[in-house]
Amino acid sequence: MDSLPPTVRRYWPLALTAVGFALYGWAMVVATGSGHDGVIGPHFNALGADWAIFMAAGRAIFSHDVSHIYDQLWIAQAVNSEYANWLSAPEPHPLFPYPPVYLLVVVPFALLPIGWSLLASQILQFAALAGALMTFVRGRFLAIAALMAPAASNNVLAGSNALLVAALIVGGLAALDTSPLLAGALLGLVIFKPQFVPLLLVALIAGRHWRALAAMGVTSALFVLASVIAFGPNLWLKWADVYIHPQAVDGVNGTEWGHIWDDSVSTCVSLLGAPREVAIAVQMAAALFAAVSVWQVFAARHPARTAILLCAGLLASPHISNYDLIGVAIAAAALTAQLPANTRPLLLVLPLMAYAAPLFDPPRVVALGLITPLLILGVMVALWRNPADQRASQAGTRAPSET
Repeated sequence: MDSLPPTVRRYWPLALTAVGFALYGWAMVVATGSGHDGVIGPHFNALGADWAIFMAAGRAIFSHDVSHIYDQLWIAQAVNSEYANWLSAPEPHPLFPYPPVYLLVVVPFALLPIGWSLLASQILQFAALAGALMTFVRGRFLAIAALMAPAASNNVLAGSNALLVAALIVGGLAALDTSPLLAGALLGLVIFKPQFVPLLLVALIAGRHWRALAAMGVTSALFVLASVIAFGPNLWLKWADVYIHPQAVDGVNGTEWGHIWDDSVSTCVSLLGAPREVAIAVQMAAALFAAVSVWQVFAARHPARTAILLCAGLLASPHISNYDLIGVAIAAAALTAQLPANTRPLLLVLPLMAYAAPLFDPPRVVALGLITPLLILGVMVALWRNPADQRASQAGTRAPSET
């Protein structure tokens, strides 16, 4: 109990509510994995439905079909034929959206049966995120909160890589002052999730972390070079062509299909009835706001700069899914840890709802999900304006659970 933040000890009913949300998320994992998909919560098809796509792309290396992985029709047929016994139903519009560097990550797992590869990949991701979070003061609370979070269980449900991305970002930013070359190397690996790279560049430039910036550039370049040597340069052109010349199978483009079911600013604005042009404009405004915010907090070395960047990345990204909300789950836990014990309980509802957001997303399914961008923004602003952080910054000391 002594290791718990004062707000958690004082307002334990709210903490138990968060635990309840977390357990519900993991109950969905158990239900889906035991063949009872949709008994509680939405239908997920099977554990690791996204992972099946990654494994189909990875195994294409061994069958010499790697040149086809960005062909929407080919990947759909590969996934639904090779993993027919794993999936409860054919995946409607699967697409492999990642740049070729991600193949370097998934190919080793493709040597295993899908169940074992999914288990191994998730265990490694959870371990990586726990290790990154344990580098902070009060890191134990942050690690437990993050690994229990509904976003974390959603990462298992989909078989995605959001925990790995969060581990690289958190670990990289945590090492900036002590091991800048290691920090840059970790951040450079995030290139397989390119939508998060621009804000990392903004952060390093604003904070004048030149050695880390150089290490990030070298690492990214080596990562790309390794993929070119392994798979050839044409695969990069095919990946770019997916977005330059969108494909369609049965009249549906896989990228657009994914956006329909995501939690991004543009999707929420579209669901409110705004024209496509307006939704794109609002998304661009959110990205600009995120970039300016990251610049300011890293230039000022704000104690909560990492947590703020995690939130900003979600606002700026044109596509985020439930598992990507692990970023705001970590930020919400950090905010809870930093608030003083005399905080009004109503203020704790914000981090609680942000933590539970994957349970009422995507907004196309549950209307309450439309407030997800507002929750992310709210946590971000609360961290920025937290008096405890401001006092620590003015005193030149580190705030308790800096992230």
